[in-house]
This record gives sequence, C-alpha cells and structure tokens, in this order.
Amino acid sequence: MMNESTLKKLLAEIPRHPVGVLGDFCVDAYWELRPELGERSIETGIVTTPVASARYSPGGAGNVAANLRGLGARRIFCFGAVGDDPFGHWLSGALFPESGDAGDRLLRVGRAQYHTPVYCKPLLDGREQSRFDLGGEPIDDSEAGQLLESLETALPQLEVLIVNQQLHHGIHTDTFRREFAALLARTPRPPLVVFDGREHLDAYRGVILKINSTAASQLAFGHPEAPPERSGAAVAQRTGNEVVVTDGENGCFVFARGETTFIPAIRLPGPVDTVGAGDSFSAGFALALASGFPMTAAAEFGNLCAAVTIRKLAQTGTPSPEEITALFAESLAARSR
Repeated sequence: MMNESTLKKLLAEIPRHPVGVLGDFCVDAYWELRPELGERSIETGIVTTPVASARYSPGGAGNVAANLRGLGARRIFCFGAVGDDPFGHWLSGALFPESGDAGDRLLRVGRAQYHTPVYCKPLLDGREQSRFDLGGEPIDDSEAGQLLESLETALPQLEVLIVNQQLHHGIHTDTFRREFAALLARTPRPPLVVFDGREHLDAYRGVILKINSTAASQLAFGHPEAPPERSGAAVAQRTGNEVVVTDGENGCFVFARGETTFIPAIRLPGPVDTVGAGDSFSAGFALALASGFPMTAAAEFGNLCAAVTIRKLAQTGTPSPEEITALFAESLAARSR
C-alpha cells in the first residue's frame, strides 16, 4: 500500500518522463441554461432557450492530456485530429498555450465535412440535460497515414503512450488500427502502451489494457453482467495482455503475471461527479508506470487521481499534485479513525 514517502517520490518523478497521448481529441462544452429568460423569436415564433454562461474544457484524449499536464508532466506529445473550425483552434490553444509547443502533433483536417468532436452539455439547475454532439466523422486513409508518420517520428522519445478510443467514428479506423499495430511491431524499443478504449480492445498485443467492468465483461463473455474479477482474468488470458479493470466506486482489479490484485477505491464523504474520472485514472496510472512503479502501485495512484476528480462537480476536472497530497492525507486520517 502506498505511503506518504512513496507518493512524494512518485510526484517528484512525473516531470522527468515524456508521455504521449494518441486518440480522439474532443471538446466538452458546458452551457448553463436560463429558460425563464427566453423570448419568442420573431423569425420562427419559437421561444428561445438562453444560455447564461458557457465554459469549455478538453474532452476525450484532450482531457487525458489535460490530466497529464495537471499532474506535472512537462513533455506531452499529442497525436490526433482536429477540424479547421473554431473549436479545433480553441482546443489546440487550450492544450498548447505556448506558441510552437513541440508536443502539438495534432493533424489539422481541412475537409469541409470534418468537424472537431464537441460534446455540448446543457445544464439546467446544475443537472445535465440531453446532449448535443458535433463531429464524429472518421479520418480517411490519407489522414491516417499522415498521423502515423508523425507518431513514428516521435515514438523513440516516449516512455509511455496512452491510446484513447472515445468515438465510434474517429481516428481508430480499420486502416489506422492495422497500420498502428504494424508500427508497434516493427519499432525496436516501443514505449509502454496503455490502451484506454471502449471498442477494438483486442486490436493490439503487448499493450496494457485499461477498461471498465462493463467493457471487460462484454469482451470476455458477450454480455455486460459478469463480475470484473472473472471478466478481467478472461480478457487477460484471451489477449495475452496485462489488464486493469476499473469498477466504479468499488476500485479496480489488476491482472498481471497470472495474478489478480484488487485495489479498493478511496471513499470520502460528500457529493461526487464521475465525469472525467476514467481519464484521471489513466493519466495517473500511465505516469506511475513511466516512473518505474509496478502495476499495482500505478493503479493505486490512478485511484487517487480519480478520487480527486470526482469531487469536482459539473466539470471535466483534473487533479493537481497538491490536491492529491491533501486527499491522500485526508484518506489516511479517515482510515485511522
């Protein structure tokens, strides 16, 4: 079990290790609705729905990158696609505030049909309503080739690569998966690869799978109801990969070297919002692996990162080293009572 000295050592190690994020870069848009301020449109006769305030944050692979930066990683390389639209330009600026940031390897797709993926989340009295989704167009084979060329050039610099698969139609096309698998196979010393996805979970060998309990059950048995300790073990045996299965408020299971280890979640009182918790776990887990920690300790750190994020309500939050240290001390105090 992690102690204060181990946590301090891990947090000090994080800035030293270059990390990559390959995946579906999105924008999360939060719109605070004030329907009582609506007025009837002269043109349509329909009552408007005013948005009192709007805020935006990186989503999908973008949120993974934001978590890495929040945790103190200094060399972050991002590989994905954005559109030539206002949201694409905003996302690049949010992820890479410094002009000419060398980690910005995002492909700018100029096709008129391509739009940066955006999850538009209307909030009414603090509760999310039916979402509007923009984008979702897959990249074509030529764009996949450009993205893979950029990735191949940077791969030797990375110690760990987080592969995020968020969209059903995004960068993870048949062509991209086939060529990316070939790239990993021909790279003499590839980085550690953590695959955090919803689909294509058996696309790559030699990676570490980070999946939730529902996806693990679906992959292992074709239905979502199997307990994570059974489905995770079955996935590890089927794919030949090491696996970590997250199980919501319960914690996670690590399947490595033929052994199963349960890592309980950190439970503290107060309201929670689980949006973004999986991305925080992935970022912390991958950074701990890059820092030389074993999978069980990395999963424990991932749980700690997620525990910080779920306390941030109505936002796609990210943890900081200071928040992690404070929450860890709080959890130790709670355990000793």
